[in-house]
Amino acid sequence: MSKINQQKEIKGIFYLISPNLGHPLILNVDSDLKKDRFQIDLLCISNLTDVKEFENLIKNRIFLIPLLEYKWKLKLALEKAKKELISKKQRFWGRWREKRREKKLKKKKKGEDEEIFKKLKPRAYRGATLSVSILNVGKALISDIDDLNYKEYSTPRNYLIKNKVFQNANIFYKVKIEFFISYEILEFLKHRNFVMLDINHKTNGLKNRINYHSIVISKQDWKNYTFVHATDLHVAERNDEIYGIVKNWKKLFGLIYLDMDQKDKKAENDEAEEYSENNVISERDRKPLKRRFINPNNQLRLFIKEINRKVNQNKIDFIVMTGDLVDFSLLPKLPKELDQFYSYENSNWKIFKDILLNLHQKKGAGIYKGEELLCPIFTIPGNHDYRPFHYDLRWGGLYRKMGLNATEAIALNDKFAAFPVSAIIKSKKSLISYWSEINASLDFYFKLGNSNFIFLNTGSDSFSNLADFISGHPSLTGLKKKQINYLENLINYKIKPGENTFLFLHAPVINPKKQIGILKRIKSQFGKEIITKLEEFRESILKKLEKKTSKMRIDKKFNVKYGTISTNWEKIVKFCKEYCTLTLTGHTHALKEFRLGDPEEGKSKVLEAPPFNLRKIENPAAIYYDNYSEIYTNAEDLQKYGPFVVQTPALGFGGYHNPRLTGAYREVEVKNGKFSSFKVKYLRK
Repeated sequence: MSKINQQKEIKGIFYLISPNLGHPLILNVDSDLKKDRFQIDLLCISNLTDVKEFENLIKNRIFLIPLLEYKWKLKLALEKAKKELISKKQRFWGRWREKRREKKLKKKKKGEDEEIFKKLKPRAYRGATLSVSILNVGKALISDIDDLNYKEYSTPRNYLIKNKVFQNANIFYKVKIEFFISYEILEFLKHRNFVMLDINHKTNGLKNRINYHSIVISKQDWKNYTFVHATDLHVAERNDEIYGIVKNWKKLFGLIYLDMDQKDKKAENDEAEEYSENNVISERDRKPLKRRFINPNNQLRLFIKEINRKVNQNKIDFIVMTGDLVDFSLLPKLPKELDQFYSYENSNWKIFKDILLNLHQKKGAGIYKGEELLCPIFTIPGNHDYRPFHYDLRWGGLYRKMGLNATEAIALNDKFAAFPVSAIIKSKKSLISYWSEINASLDFYFKLGNSNFIFLNTGSDSFSNLADFISGHPSLTGLKKKQINYLENLINYKIKPGENTFLFLHAPVINPKKQIGILKRIKSQFGKEIITKLEEFRESILKKLEKKTSKMRIDKKFNVKYGTISTNWEKIVKFCKEYCTLTLTGHTHALKEFRLGDPEEGKSKVLEAPPFNLRKIENPAAIYYDNYSEIYTNAEDLQKYGPFVVQTPALGFGGYHNPRLTGAYREVEVKNGKFSSFKVKYLRK
């Protein structure tokens, strides 16, 4: 190609924005697999202002590639080989003898084959490329979510232009395409509930850009399905480096390091002695580093393996990840060029995406081998996703979340030391790579069967509630008026009575302190009430003590707005109570479950944002606390006692006081169109 032609080729650029990895489009196909033709809208952005020029630019540059699985392909190939072998046998008598011999070996072979396939690990592979026909191209107008014409997949948002997410490209286009699914995909769908498609497109004639896992073709009728809730992954490049740094540091200073396979109890005690003061050491610190170190990146890798096994058994349909996907956005080694400061290549968003897709995986001490995720995900950001810079793991004992002890944390001084101010800086620019590579939508909605799924961004850290921030449980900025209007539009035009409605947020809606306030504790002592801790206020315990329903409410005893959202708190509580089946959140790294009821005995009040704002706001719900996911395990009870608002423990990090409470996720089941289970599960370690 001549230089002149090459310049013409790269004059126009375009990027496909939506659907994408964290906001895929689910298309339904009938269970008989008769439908093979689909039409969908794509949202693109370009530097070309003329529609015709843009249409010419994208011609023959958009392709779809199915994500299949080697285990299925191998089984298919073996079955085909057997059929071909039989056809090549001798005529009648030869085939008769062969059939007799096969009958004898059939049971044995079948059992052996099943055992072999059980041992095979899931592994992704790309199928044959699907061509795409462009039916229509038109400009897409920027709109806010509270506009009635807002379409979650094809309406662009202003923040993409304001933050120059796609650099000089600033003209949005809606492209309607048509495609036919192949025989290979139809064969795959005979054994699996869904197939995912990558959207491969040439951005400027020089390289390809891929929106991975962006289209999902499912044969679900959405009456019986399961989805997974995971939160607080805290992925970062440095997580894969910490183990090697600490290990080498211990070797350098003559400290004993135990390998994973070493089980010598005497050596374990010797290692513990190196760190003990006055021969006092915790049981956890007696274990070798490799047995107690928690790497959030490895937690995600283990999670992917566990989910892949369930996907291959048709047990999981999709995953929802509610924020703190990365620990902070920028890598500690920052580029010198200012324009490359927030680039994808220099961000932890690349690490997050690479782990999901099993691309460019590092090998080294303590790093687990990964797999590509074989399940679609839906994502929203958390407060850590707004933080550009890394923080020091020694502050406030944060190293304990990773299973390290204080002495080992010293090893991180040189490489990961940080100024206190840098940790609390927040910037929307931290989300640039998230918007461009993972999900361009901060708030969105979709419907499957009779179930509504609502995703809302609760924002970055809020400093208005200073008491919560100082205590290590920061409130988040909360919900804007436009988001509340968006919910009202959904109530009026989308959500119908009797349907399941699942709401996903990063910040918890309800979050009480562990103990009641000092003044209330004093009153309790005078009133001879000895129950002052949250764990003692479990509804099931108080029922055994024959307490009245009014005495079981935690909202009249505890501050239930501790470390939640700073704005529109009472409105979201009301929405959860009146319209939601289940609200799923994270942020606290804790397992807490609440149910909401009508405040018949009077509404309680909470302080809005102490110490700056001491105005009391009204709580519109009676709030009860217990481990409801274990108590209510059928649709009838969940309908009777709901709605429920829950926090799922972190997948990546443990808690400050309990680092073992990690690797958690929640499986939510719908049976016969009714919400029936929401149990918490933990990774097999």
